[in-house]
Amino acid sequence: MKNAHPDERGLVRTVPALIVSTALLATLTACAPLGGSAACEPAIPSGESPTFVRASGPVSSAPDVSFPTPLRTQGAQQAVLVEGEGDTIAEGQVVDFQVSLFSGVDGELITQSAYDDASSPLRRTAGADMDILAEVVQCAQVGSRIAATGTIADVFGVGTLDPALGLDDSDAVVLVLDIEAAYLGRATGTPQLGANGVPAVVTAPDGRPGVTIPNQDAPDELVAHVLTRGGGAEVAADDSVVMHYTGLVWETERVFDSSWERGAPATFPATSFLDDPNGIVPGLAEALVGQTVGSQVVVVIPPSLGYPSGQAPASIPEGSTMVFVVDVLGIEDRG
Repeated sequence: MKNAHPDERGLVRTVPALIVSTALLATLTACAPLGGSAACEPAIPSGESPTFVRASGPVSSAPDVSFPTPLRTQGAQQAVLVEGEGDTIAEGQVVDFQVSLFSGVDGELITQSAYDDASSPLRRTAGADMDILAEVVQCAQVGSRIAATGTIADVFGVGTLDPALGLDDSDAVVLVLDIEAAYLGRATGTPQLGANGVPAVVTAPDGRPGVTIPNQDAPDELVAHVLTRGGGAEVAADDSVVMHYTGLVWETERVFDSSWERGAPATFPATSFLDDPNGIVPGLAEALVGQTVGSQVVVVIPPSLGYPSGQAPASIPEGSTMVFVVDVLGIEDRG
């Protein structure tokens, strides 16, 4: 791969947030995905404390927030401030959102995301046992604005903050989340027949692929074999594709990159880096075009469609054939 959009989505740092924002950015392990459901069970219950929060301004813009201080909360609670019209987000789906975080003690802004089309939003896997953000987005509707209350420990973990910030683990915080988009957590399509000479893939319950390379020479031509065919939108050239992937070298069978190991899917344009410096390996860009959301595809890339001579990462020997197993989770709307 080359020039991925960061998995760790940035925050705009206010002065008191220079230390805390790193913890808030942590990504998390994807869970088994489900489709949205009216019977979704929220991970964070409704409660009285977040109903005192007022947030004005359009969804996906930085809100003007007020609430009585000091605000107290009985555990993590949430309330819907603006009901979205999109799909309900099930456990395991990948969710992009904006968030503003305030001190429940004095109402001051601690930190917030960019609220900017030029910057990536935050990303979590709904329901993952990582932080309150991942739990709040479970069962939300895309397009919603949600207020949540909890503690510093709920957001950042116990004992993670510098005492010099003057914030204790038990101090209350108020979060206002704007839910922008949701994607699959793994391929969900219809299994397809295998093919001779193509790497075999066995998928673990959590979606991670295990790959077996055939005991034969690598093909000379680009191969893109659909293992699971999804029923979603079709990827067009230059689309920003949300995907989980594993990349390995045919000749050595060694994995050189994996979004699964980092615990969060990546976003790449379906564009060759020969045409766009932000693009990806030419063979992978070509193979992605025409694939459908929900599909899992194994792609074999000959050296001629890989990295130019002298430009491959150290983990990929010169002249190697690359193999990618890609789960196409969604297509970003870049506005």
